[in-house]
Amino acid sequence: MAGTLHPDKELQRFNTARENLGQYFRFKPRSAFFNIIAMGAIPVGLVILGYNYEGKISMRDIFRKEPVLNKEYVPRDKDL
Repeated sequence: MAGTLHPDKELQRFNTARENLGQYFRFKPRSAFFNIIAMGAIPVGLVILGYNYEGKISMRDIFRKEPVLNKEYVPRDKDL
């Protein structure tokens, strides 16, 4: 039964590349720049954007085209 299993060549190639990553990747100023941009500037920019627009844009109004209830909701006594 085990003789019918064949190893996946692409998976073996990926594992070999992963083991030899240090031979191909060097931490240089250019890679440091891209890491700072990807892990620092983009998240910080999104946080600043989120805090500036907090509560000013109603996502419900953007995506909802019709009201959930067609008539005015009156809560029951046990809901209060």
